Order: sequence, then structure tokens, then C-alpha cells
Amino acid sequence: MSRKTLRITLETVTPLLLHGADNRTPELRPPSFRGAMRYWWRAALGGIIGDKNLKGLHDLENAVFGSPERGSPISLRIGALDIRKTETYLLPHKNKVWGEGIEGTFELILSQPRRDDALIWDAACASLELALTFGGVGQRSRRGYGTLRIAEATDDRIKAFPTTKRGWEFHVRRAAKLAIEAAAQLATEKAPEVQWDRAQSLATYPCATNAGLIRLYDLQKAHSAKDAVIAFMRQTRDKRALGGIGPRQASPLWVRPIQTGSSYGLLCTVLTSDFRGADYGYVEDFLKNLGGEPVKVKGWNAL
Repeated sequence: MSRKTLRITLETVTPLLLHGADNRTPELRPPSFRGAMRYWWRAALGGIIGDKNLKGLHDLENAVFGSPERGSPISLRIGALDIRKTETYLLPHKNKVWGEGIEGTFELILSQPRRDDALIWDAACASLELALTFGGVGQRSRRGYGTLRIAEATDDRIKAFPTTKRGWEFHVRRAAKLAIEAAAQLATEKAPEVQWDRAQSLATYPCATNAGLIRLYDLQKAHSAKDAVIAFMRQTRDKRALGGIGPRQASPLWVRPIQTGSSYGLLCTVLTSDFRGADYGYVEDFLKNLGGEPVKVKGWNAL
């Protein structure tokens, strides 16, 4: 019997491009969510202890999500679902590169089956909310695919997603703030020997730093999430704006559509890291030229 259980009802905003063992057949799998949670939890930890002690960071990451030597104290599974396969374009602004995705509603169940540990539980909940707020799950999740909406949750710490731009501004600040607090509490209790040296500018991996960016856009002509993604993609013909610069690296820019009333907008997040060829000044100018409003969160992208 689980000591703690969180059930979240999720609705797809854009198709989930998740695949099974053959890398072709659409399949809803918990490891995809665990991977997204781990990525964003690492970003939050970086905002607390930086990257000067990577072993300490790995220990705090593994305390929540496990390692090859020790399993995770957190369990994830898919519950009730009402999903369907859908045909979609991976490049919707060009109607090119066809693929199959998943749409619909399903339940994601997070639980702590073994020893009750409040700090681990808070960290897991915070990482899940971060992943669902700022990014997506599956292929092309940095470009608006795999976006999900929290419709309902059985724990008050997880909030249903807002439907206005101002609501999203509040939600973004809250989700980032809670994640930073959870990371700080876990680091204090589980790894008191780790010296905190927060990455002020650039770290060796993508994480929360002062160089990071969060911007909200209200695209009044975008009447669907797909329209919002297409509007953005049409602005990014110069690959430098996407972070597609050599040597080849994953883009530092995460883009997800958000509901802003009767239309859809975008939440754009930049997680910086120190790699050769990065030009974050260019990315920042590009995002400013698109308009929108910056969002500053103390401990995440601001002192």
C-alpha cells in the first residue's frame, strides 16, 4: 500500500510523440515522464548548488530518481486513459515529415511505495510540475509537442493550469519557486557536506542561472495550440535562434503553447549551459524581438 499517492488527470494540448521499442509505434510509457522530471529537477538543483560538485549533485538527483545501483523511491504509472492515435507533422509550419502521435486524456499516478520521506516526495512533486509547466514529453518537446494540461490533481500542491496570460505568469513564478525551495531543503538535509556555489552565469549543464530567460507571449491570432507553434516556427528560419549551432547540441530554448483566454500564446524558457558556440545574447535578442514579457523568479533566473 502506498504511503503517498498523487493522481493527476492530464489532457494533451499538442500530440505526444512517444514510441515503443520499435521507435515507431505510439505508446504511452512512464519512463518518458520520469526522464522529463529528472531533467527539470537537475535544472532546479543547479540553481541551488551549481556545478562545482557534480558528485553531490548526482547524489541529490539519484536520491529522488534512483541510479543503476539503487532504485528510485518514487513510482510512476499510467492509470485510466482515453487516448487515440493521431497523424501529425513534425514540421507543422511546412507540412513536412509526417508521424504518428497520441492525443486524449489519461491519468498519471505518482507514488512513494516504500519509506515515507516528505523531502523526497516534495522534490518529486516539484519536478513533475516543473516538467509539465515549462516543457513537454517526447520527441520535439522543446518545440511545443508533447504539451500537457493539468486538469485535476488529488494533491493541493499541484495546481490545474491557468487559462489567462496573467494566470500563467503567477503559475510560472510559483512552480519555479517551489522547485527551488524543494531543492534547497533536500540539499540541506540529505547532503549537508555539499558546499553551495550557485551557478551565477553558465554551468556545465542546463540549469537555472542568472543568464536564464523566461518570457510569456500572447498571440491573439493563434486560435489553437498548433497555430501558436506554427507562428513561432515561422519566425525561426535562422537556426541560430533555435540554438542549432556547432558543435551540434540540444537547443537551450524550450517553447510550449499556453492558453491565454480565447487565444493561445507561448511560454519560452532558456536554460543556459557552457558549451562552445553558444550565443545567448543572440537568443535573447531574438525572443525580445518577438515581443512578450519577461518573467523573473528569484533563485531561478534572478538574484
